[in-house]
Amino acid sequence: MRSTIEFEECLKDSPKFRQFITKEESDIEHLEQRLEKIIKLCNVAVDSGKEYVKNQSAFAMSLWDLKPHFSDNKSAQNALGRLIHCFQEMNKFHTILLDQASRTVLKNLSVFVKDDINQVKDYKGHFLKVSEGYDNALIKNAQASKNRTQEVQEAGNILSASKSCFYHTALDYVNYITLVQSRKVPSILSTLLDYYQACVTYYHQGFDLCNDFDVFFKSITEDLNALRGEYQKLEKVMQNRHLSVNSFSDTNTNSTSNKIEGYLFKKKSKGFKTWCRRWFYLSDNQLVYSDLDSNCRKRSNEDSFSVMEEDLRICTVRPVNDGDRRFCFEVISPTKSHILQADSADMLTMWISALQKSIGAAIQHDSQHSRPQSSMNANPLKNSKRKIHWEQFLKIPGNSICCDCRGIDPRWASINLGITLCIECSGVHRSLGVHYSKVRSLTLDAWETENVKVMMELGNAVVNRIYEARIGENSELKPATENCEIAVREAWIKAKYVEKRFVCGMPKPPEYLSSETAEVLSIDSGGNDISKRATLSLGGTRKWAVKKCRRRRHRERKRQRSSSKSSDDPVVDDEEDDDDDDVSLNIPSMSLSISREDLLIVGDDLGLETYETPGILGSDQESTEGENEPEVINEVPFSKLDANLMLYQASAVHNLPVMCMAFALGADKNWRNTEDFNRTYLHQAVLSGSVMACEYLLLNGVPIDVVDDNGYSALHISTEKGFIAQVYLLLKHKAKYDLKANDGKNPLDIAVEQRNADIVTLLRLTRLNDEIGLNDEGNGEDETYKDVMKDFSNFTSSQPRMLRNRNDSNTLESQRSSMTNSD
Repeated sequence: MRSTIEFEECLKDSPKFRQFITKEESDIEHLEQRLEKIIKLCNVAVDSGKEYVKNQSAFAMSLWDLKPHFSDNKSAQNALGRLIHCFQEMNKFHTILLDQASRTVLKNLSVFVKDDINQVKDYKGHFLKVSEGYDNALIKNAQASKNRTQEVQEAGNILSASKSCFYHTALDYVNYITLVQSRKVPSILSTLLDYYQACVTYYHQGFDLCNDFDVFFKSITEDLNALRGEYQKLEKVMQNRHLSVNSFSDTNTNSTSNKIEGYLFKKKSKGFKTWCRRWFYLSDNQLVYSDLDSNCRKRSNEDSFSVMEEDLRICTVRPVNDGDRRFCFEVISPTKSHILQADSADMLTMWISALQKSIGAAIQHDSQHSRPQSSMNANPLKNSKRKIHWEQFLKIPGNSICCDCRGIDPRWASINLGITLCIECSGVHRSLGVHYSKVRSLTLDAWETENVKVMMELGNAVVNRIYEARIGENSELKPATENCEIAVREAWIKAKYVEKRFVCGMPKPPEYLSSETAEVLSIDSGGNDISKRATLSLGGTRKWAVKKCRRRRHRERKRQRSSSKSSDDPVVDDEEDDDDDDVSLNIPSMSLSISREDLLIVGDDLGLETYETPGILGSDQESTEGENEPEVINEVPFSKLDANLMLYQASAVHNLPVMCMAFALGADKNWRNTEDFNRTYLHQAVLSGSVMACEYLLLNGVPIDVVDDNGYSALHISTEKGFIAQVYLLLKHKAKYDLKANDGKNPLDIAVEQRNADIVTLLRLTRLNDEIGLNDEGNGEDETYKDVMKDFSNFTSSQPRMLRNRNDSNTLESQRSSMTNSD
């Protein structure tokens, strides 16, 4: 392209030249502005395209989430996969197009602006500077005086140099302007042509892709037509959906079946004890419910189903009529109870019937297929409970037969009464309610050591001497037998334990005793009649007392045997040496032996013969303190003999047979001794240091948190005395650990003051566990708490002496510290 101005015009620096320069500069400036706008918009288009490709790719990937909904139609699943593949390939082609736009339009035009147009600006600046110097040289030359030859000469030289420089610079500036104007058209067009070719390639690739899948997608169209036809048929069928409402009934479960499921309201046992609606069903002799509520919201991150009762064989069910809510029933096990609510009276009846049939079927199946240890390992959470040799219970006097009907081979027990039962009598006991009898299975349940100790101290022989002492006075009631009818069995058990018709009367001074009562009090352990001897011995009775029961260790008994055999028989039975953990009760002959004429030993005729129970408890599993104290601790005037004070005195010496007698005679569980700081039976049992006496009282419903005049509860006293086993037992039965006494101290304050690390640990962990339980709405216990309580359970059951030694060490250390501080 030829320049539009002649070089002579440039050398003349004519107005035409100046107009040319101004016009060209204005044109190049306009070109620069338009190119910068184009570059900016192209950059926006590329960025937008990249964002589009990104979103399109995310869209294609999200379509894979629909795959589970196509799992029942393989052809549809295949079509979905191919469509997603097509979308992903199109995204690749679009990415290539955006890359070409960036490489052609953005790169080429940016280079043209930066290199060519910016260089024109540089030439312009240089040209203006030279032009200004030339103008100055002309002015100086014109102003030079003709009289100053040297000045005229210098001005001429400068003018000549400036003129020559101006000529060359003007020509170069015109040259570059002309070249830029000539280069702009091919540069811009070639760039746009390259981008056009990229677009052509993009569309061609898309066309080829669609052409490859054309046959497949035509077949998919035919499948879609078939699916639409199926949809229309389904729509017609669904139009009759409302007819099923009239034919549906939520109470149409077969009345002869023990299978049932449905929604029930469940009352929480912790926190605010709110009601929540859960789906319940019966499965494998278990009552199970879903953790999902009716809106399918999951209550926690645990499994979606929870087992409410693991073994229905040890449960009973009964309606609840004393509450405010309707249609409620209660599922009762030996350790807990659950209140559930049905939606209607019919559903209530169905649930109770189904549960009762399931319980009966499970018990019947168990009696036909005896599995003594099946449930002992069923629940890992029961590891803290002791696995016993249940046959050893049958060696306790009277326990080899049922306590009520005398049936052989009893497999059940009432832990608060301390008796063994047959399966038929255990069912009646369950129906009485846990406030009368708490039933456990000898073969199916894991037993806590405290319950084992209670069973060992009582037994059928002792209990029947109390509850059947006056059986001859009620001849009109037919006793229960092994094969009697259920009505006879129920009437007998209710008369015996609920109405207490056959319980012996309160002992009276001998001058008021009838011959019949004297006989009752005068039956020794062998059943021999000693009434004459008792009547003569009671001639001057004015006081009464309860004797302390003692347990002697097997090693002492073995030494006595060895000494007794050494004189007659030098051979010692090897089997006796193998059972160092055997325990026997060493209670004196339970005749009415009175050491003084003015003292009556209450319940001295209720004790057991000496018997061996190998394998149940070890010789070190002693739970009572103060065995060096006298056998009779407190003598009470006969005028004050009543059931309440009898239970109070028996608790102080941990004499469970007399405690059982006191309960049978109607001792008030809420009674407090106004003559002894308003203390309760549980205070006395704790002071005696006996775990089994405390457990027996708690099993029979004695309140646990009653305080004496000093504001001390049983937990306060056990903490103050340092009885770790009793503290563990009370906390296990949910004793309140935050009660403050009159001195402002709670049990934790006392434990910290005495520096008893074990009790401090128990109290603090219990408090922490309760706080965690409230925060989690009562959803279980903390694992650390379970582990620690399990360790303490093992200690209290197997090594109570070690706990006492640790307590003695803590007490000694506390005393030394106090002495050091006082010094």
